[in-house]
Amino acid sequence: MIKQKISIKVSLVNGFKLWKTHFYKIAIVVFIVYLPVQILIEFSTIFFDRLITTDDIEKMRLMNNVYNLIRYLIGSIATLGVINYIYMILSVDKNDQNLMGIVKHGIRKWPDFISVGIIAGLKVLLYTLLLIIPGIYKSVRFSFIDCAVATKDHSGNKEDSGDYCEYIVDNNWWRIFGFLIVIFLIEMLIEIVIAIPFINYTEIIYISIFAGILIRVFTIYLIVVKTNYFYEIERLIKKEDNNSELNKYNVQHGI
Repeated sequence: MIKQKISIKVSLVNGFKLWKTHFYKIAIVVFIVYLPVQILIEFSTIFFDRLITTDDIEKMRLMNNVYNLIRYLIGSIATLGVINYIYMILSVDKNDQNLMGIVKHGIRKWPDFISVGIIAGLKVLLYTLLLIIPGIYKSVRFSFIDCAVATKDHSGNKEDSGDYCEYIVDNNWWRIFGFLIVIFLIEMLIEIVIAIPFINYTEIIYISIFAGILIRVFTIYLIVVKTNYFYEIERLIKKEDNNSELNKYNVQHGI
């Protein structure tokens, strides 16, 4: 267990500094990836409006699920690329990865992330079928799955990414749970604040696309914060464990 606390406030401040310093690259990567994402979402909206005749509540629920799926499937390319880019900066203090390098890394890691995500999702679902609380417990243990996939090489066994993620969270569940709640609330606040000026123009396609990309440019800040938090957890585990259990784990699993 990590004895030294990782300050959420410090993580947010450090994450903001990283996001601000490397804003140019991060923003362009998000634009490259999320432009087709938002276009697909707009086409989906047209499809729902013309072909789905269910009541408003069901339609909104279905549309929201489809939007989230599109963002997850395609948007994860940007997430994985940015996570690796920030992790590299934190670990070796270098800034030599170009824009296409960030995107290519996201594309390269994308199949692993999808396969690992499906496995983790099924495990969370099984726990949730037992009770809601076990499902929440398991989902928190997999909360750094994107960081594990983006920064580690588990090409030999896809389940190792999930195991590594659980290992990182192990004995620090409550701290990470609190961190995730703060991140979730900030993300909601960012989305609401940015969406308000465009609320009366959502039917204009290009404005809707612009608003969607703008929201992602700012919420990717939280991915930077999460990456910094993940890095700090690893660093403290290595520092506080005299037997270097994390290093042993890495050697055993070929990381």
